[in-house]
Amino acid sequence: MSAGPGASASADRPRAFALRRERAFRALLSVQLANAVAVWIHVVSVQWVLTERGESASVISLAPAAMAVPFLVLSLPVGVVAGYASRKKMMALATTMSALAAVAATVLTVTGADDALPMILSVVLVGTALVVVGVSWQSLLPETVDRRMIPTAALVDGAVFNLARSLGPLLAGLGLGFAGAQWAFAVVAVLSVGCAIALWRMERRSPDRTAPRRAIIPEISVAVRFVANSAWTTRLLFQLFLFGVPSSALWALISLAVHDRLGMGADGFGALMALIGAGAVVAVVGFGGLRRRLKVTVFAACGAFVYAAALAVLALSTSAAVVSVAMLFAGAAWVSVQSTWMSMGHQFFPDWVRPRLIAFILLMFQGTQAVGSLLWGVVSDVAGLQTALLVAAGFMVLSCVSLVVVGLGVETGIEPVLVSELGGPVAESGESATAGTVGCAGSGPVLIRYDYRVPQDRRQEFLTAMRDLRRSRLRLGGRDWRLENPDAEPELFVESYRVGSAAEFVEQERVRLTVPETRLRHRVELLLAGAVEGPRVWNEGPRAPRARRRRHHPKD
Repeated sequence: MSAGPGASASADRPRAFALRRERAFRALLSVQLANAVAVWIHVVSVQWVLTERGESASVISLAPAAMAVPFLVLSLPVGVVAGYASRKKMMALATTMSALAAVAATVLTVTGADDALPMILSVVLVGTALVVVGVSWQSLLPETVDRRMIPTAALVDGAVFNLARSLGPLLAGLGLGFAGAQWAFAVVAVLSVGCAIALWRMERRSPDRTAPRRAIIPEISVAVRFVANSAWTTRLLFQLFLFGVPSSALWALISLAVHDRLGMGADGFGALMALIGAGAVVAVVGFGGLRRRLKVTVFAACGAFVYAAALAVLALSTSAAVVSVAMLFAGAAWVSVQSTWMSMGHQFFPDWVRPRLIAFILLMFQGTQAVGSLLWGVVSDVAGLQTALLVAAGFMVLSCVSLVVVGLGVETGIEPVLVSELGGPVAESGESATAGTVGCAGSGPVLIRYDYRVPQDRRQEFLTAMRDLRRSRLRLGGRDWRLENPDAEPELFVESYRVGSAAEFVEQERVRLTVPETRLRHRVELLLAGAVEGPRVWNEGPRAPRARRRRHHPKD
């Protein structure tokens, strides 16, 4: 799989320039920048307050971990809600929550009650708000620009987020060094209130689209089945995990390294964090050509290797100049790898499930940051700061090797081109599949059945094709899939699976069905002696009668 759509740099520049004419995108991007700057000021300030209080590495590492924990709990539910609720209202409520958390932190520092627990709880609130803003904004992105502009818009969004990585820590360092923690938190409150007001005004001028409310648990279950039956998506999350755990060591332990090994104060800490953010911005601006020339996995592997080297330098060097250069490269490597996962999700996930799968990516990435931060804090307390950073660098090398050797593989059937977007016979097939068969079905779960007659000489090839079709049915939301062969009719194969309702079956066939998924069906049809019989749809109340059959389980 190539590193991108293959467009030239000259083609990308006009697209990026054209985004400036998209008023909704520009306005929401400004809010995203202000919110991300506020979040980084808050987290870095809490981390430094805990460091100056003399807390252990385990406690200090709880600051970045506390920001990530809400992603573990809330990413998927928020992804479901973002599919039907007003995303702008969700973002407005979230930034209001950030403002309240910042006000609470300001009061705690002014009154001297800035113990570890309340300060970390304020980070949890900021992290919760970040989940809502992040998932809502990512699901809103395809609706603010033309579909062809989505990859460029995602890249610009990444640049803005990493600009915030530069500005936030720098402003935090300046605020901590010259005014104190209470003023840093006050700035966070002001920025968050400004974001909330802007979002409420945007919603009043241009109300966000909404859809019928959906039950959260079933919708999460559909997303889980999609991931479980998409080898490409599973490998993407696996590679993200291998990178995320060791990469969290930098964010968890850098304040200790700056304070204990380099002997620098708050202003030096802010400057180093700003260098990480600056490296991230440089990578987004300057690595576009390299990203297009290299395969995705090779590009990400190079970033992982550079990040490992930066961790090793932070562990071994006591020179502020050397560490500063290493942190610049660490920021570039961080965004090179981290932005890869999100841009690929935008390009390859179908629209109907994209918000939930983007939530999966955020869940995995922030989850590894939370678990990894706690892990490296404990390792640092037990074995020492230097050992923890070197072990993390070793695991990052393992991530690099995995990206090159294992990679992401090739997945057919999840590309986001919908049958309904095309004309001709392919588009008609999805409609004919449901015509006249679902109207008789009532509410509640339904059983779907297809009958296939397969010549003996094509039997093995048919079973192989059905293996891929099985994964397709489950990706689209089916469950309890089975393939049976009646004893009395050796050429007959009966495929059946369950769907939550007849309406959901219609949605699968007319809204969720992509062109690659349809090709899997056509591949099966070419192996038959006649036409496919079905689909037949039964309510799951009185169970449909079944003849005695041999069950077949095509191996994955």
